[in-house]
Amino acid sequence: MEKEPKKQLSLKKPSPPQGLFIVFEGIDGCGKSTQVELLAKRLQRRGKKVVTLSEPTAGCWGQKIRALALTKGSLSPAKELELFIKDRKEDIKNNIKPALQAGQIVILDRYFYSTLAYQGARGLDMDEIRAKHDKFVIRPDIVFILDVPVSQALKRIASRPVIYGLFEDRDYLKKVRKNFLKLKDPECYLLDGRRPPEAIGRQVWQILIRRFSWLKVR
Repeated sequence: MEKEPKKQLSLKKPSPPQGLFIVFEGIDGCGKSTQVELLAKRLQRRGKKVVTLSEPTAGCWGQKIRALALTKGSLSPAKELELFIKDRKEDIKNNIKPALQAGQIVILDRYFYSTLAYQGARGLDMDEIRAKHDKFVIRPDIVFILDVPVSQALKRIASRPVIYGLFEDRDYLKKVRKNFLKLKDPECYLLDGRRPPEAIGRQVWQILIRRFSWLKVR
């Protein structure tokens, strides 16, 4: 009588953890930081592992950017771009890439889209800025650009300490806003930043769960 062959045990490898890279963008005072916080709390309540980051970073290059940017004219556009790229490369290597590889959700307040908009408004060619970043950046899965009129943004930041000398320059910020509105990358969603934060947060969540249905799973 023949014996039945033993069943082979499945050695299927477990699927890797699922990371997600989310970016919030817009001119200063558009409400980015509020949305980063709201989304992080929502995801954490659902048991997701979340890392929140911002650029410029607290690293050596980010600190240098903040210190020099307090005084108008202290940095040429080209030198400023160089510092932002150094800071961003460090952020990707030390923070963004490791978190994504560990399956965490990274929510970033500003990324290279801000560099396109802000340094582009200082006269640098946006296509050249993009080409420099294409060599090293990790592309986000989704980007939310919060749009508000410059007059409203200035009212919102009036009581804040100035962290960048040009943030109070109305004409400059108008150029920056126009550059954000030019961005047509497929991962970018343009949202009305004039609405109440809770309403924007609900819209962000609905877009996310349509794109990434696994977020609904607790």
